[in-house]
Amino acid sequence: MSNILLNKPATASDYYAPFTPAKAVDGISSPLSRWVSSKVPAWLEVNPGALYMVNRWVVKHPSIIATINNAWNNSNYANVDYKLQGSNDNNSWYDIDGVTNNSSVYTDRQFAPIAYQYFRVYVTKGLRCNTQTTSIAEFELYQAYSSQLTNLTISAGTLTPAFTPTILTYTDTVGPDVASVIITPTALDPQAIIKINNLVSPSGQPKSVTLNYGVNNIVVNVTAGDGSQNNYTIAVTRAGNADLKSLVAQDNRAAIVPLNPAFDKGIINYNAKIDYDASAIAYIPTTDDPLATIKLDGTSTPNGSISGASVVGTGITNVFEVTSTSENKKSYSVAVSKNTSAYLTNLQALISGVAQPLTPVFGRNTLAYTLSIANTVNGVVVAVTPEDANATVVVTSNGTVVTKGSSGYAVKTSTSGTYNVVVQVTSTSNDVKNYTLTITKN
Repeated sequence: MSNILLNKPATASDYYAPFTPAKAVDGISSPLSRWVSSKVPAWLEVNPGALYMVNRWVVKHPSIIATINNAWNNSNYANVDYKLQGSNDNNSWYDIDGVTNNSSVYTDRQFAPIAYQYFRVYVTKGLRCNTQTTSIAEFELYQAYSSQLTNLTISAGTLTPAFTPTILTYTDTVGPDVASVIITPTALDPQAIIKINNLVSPSGQPKSVTLNYGVNNIVVNVTAGDGSQNNYTIAVTRAGNADLKSLVAQDNRAAIVPLNPAFDKGIINYNAKIDYDASAIAYIPTTDDPLATIKLDGTSTPNGSISGASVVGTGITNVFEVTSTSENKKSYSVAVSKNTSAYLTNLQALISGVAQPLTPVFGRNTLAYTLSIANTVNGVVVAVTPEDANATVVVTSNGTVVTKGSSGYAVKTSTSGTYNVVVQVTSTSNDVKNYTLTITKN
């Protein structure tokens, strides 16, 4: 251990030249290298430059100095009553240790470790040969080292067991909504270095630590100046969350199937409709808690990956049961139905009752057609047959609704030009398809 006062700034209540306060901390004991004051009580103060924890002080009296014929080598040149004091503001002083009726040539005493910013020797009775005069050859103070904490707090939950400096292992439990905690460690030794999960954290200062679901081991490492270390460990268990973070549905053709209402983790019941041409539905469920498990209709399904497909006929209800790491459970359901058909099974253009060739040839999945007619043709009847007999059909020509007659929709072509005919089919499940027929009259 080294003397933390050596050559540090020193002041005193009084001195007379050349025996300045600095000569009591220069590491030299000689007749000319000492502090002298002719006014008692008197004090000699030193600022080591930082907050230090100390546990040993040394005062060397003039009686330790070798002189001619060892004239000072006796108790007459030792200070009688004096004490060590500490302060953090250089204003309020507190007694640390004291000596009375001293006759030794030097004082070398230890005490319980304590930390202060400023230190001083306060003399109330000076040299035995002249108690109204005091002189100190050397004032020394030695740093104490500790890797212990005096306090350790956490912002959520409760440390178990209650914090004790000599206990290194703790547990804590928090709810699923606690995404982080504030850790505040306070070191006994102000010069010790504290790291929380390998990141430096000043003593007494709060530090935020992010929590995952499940067990989070927070390590508070305390390293003293002499290299000694302590690791305080808090195992914080964040209760699992049984919420889904997202839920995406798609049919067997990989087309996205909208959920109604739009997904929100706080809503548990949904509806979904797959297209008439689709036959199955699958899901990509993702949990808030990445360690949670998911069962779709009782069968385990991967978290964040596509599930097995459910065949949809007249309708099904899929149920997701989410189980968190802490055994919390939550169920989501999707009621799935299938859109009815908005397709046509037939589309014809008739002139005087005779079907005309369309380009291309009609097919239920083809939605756009063309037809050329002679300049003498003043009307074309569009005949349609919906696949869903209950579907609604609306026919327009150049934006004007065409009334249905006994044989179909009579589109007037009285002038030359282009007639854009749209056949809109709306199924009973509100699925919509638009077939277009472009008629050109030359």
